[in-house]
Amino acid sequence: MNDGIAWLDDALGREAYSLTMVKGITPETLAMYLGAQPGTLINADITPGALEFFHGPGSSKLPDWAMVGEAADGWSFALETPEAGHRDDRLAPGRDLRARHTVVDVLDTTMDPPAVTVTVGGETEWMLRENGTDNVDHPVSRRLVAEAGFLAYPHGVFRDDASEDTGTADIYRILGDHYGLSLPRAAVTGARLPHVFTEPTVLLHPEARCPACGEARMLPHSGGPEEARLVCVYYKVRGIPGYPPQGCPGELSGPALSGAVRMEPNPKYENLRLPGTS
Repeated sequence: MNDGIAWLDDALGREAYSLTMVKGITPETLAMYLGAQPGTLINADITPGALEFFHGPGSSKLPDWAMVGEAADGWSFALETPEAGHRDDRLAPGRDLRARHTVVDVLDTTMDPPAVTVTVGGETEWMLRENGTDNVDHPVSRRLVAEAGFLAYPHGVFRDDASEDTGTADIYRILGDHYGLSLPRAAVTGARLPHVFTEPTVLLHPEARCPACGEARMLPHSGGPEEARLVCVYYKVRGIPGYPPQGCPGELSGPALSGAVRMEPNPKYENLRLPGTS
């Protein structure tokens, strides 16, 4: 059965969440891009106590985790809290995930209208912020005008503020139709999908300037299961005045990390008591 994604706001919109959908990779590969270690997925449907462990009282003391699964037509997806995307190890730009794949990101903090970003080959193809987009000629934008009551202006397409309907379900329906997105509603709402910890077991605190440009802030970075390294905050950020087209290439790894980073065990992992985790 094709569930689409129009139901997301009705089923998940009361609580904040971050949804990442990626074309052409497995759920476990996506989990590793998000910071998980290989082979650490916990199948919540067959692991005793897993649902209570991840979703019950005290779960806020756990390391950041994601629920991952397979979607239709070769897509994988991950559901997380909005805060997970703000960790330093996830902030380094130029991530291989979005440079190499088609990625749809949905962020709903419940404080603002949901934000949607579609990235194809490292470039933003379509974006929605505050119920508006400046991608006037994109097929999704044109359908929002034709089918969902959005208004078209020379500088963008926006929801009609006079409408009592938020239009979110229509946004997700049209977005899903265009990109072929469909998530298994019952499995998602019942949380009966693999869960995995994505937060690092060792916290890296950079204490070095970028060796290429002298920028004071460097970020922990890995594009998957790679050796730990630090990159410039402008690493592969396009269009920064005074930098190369692909941004600053400055990074430190291997022996160069000695003295450049302070490491400490992540104390949240002391709260793990689920069989099969360590």
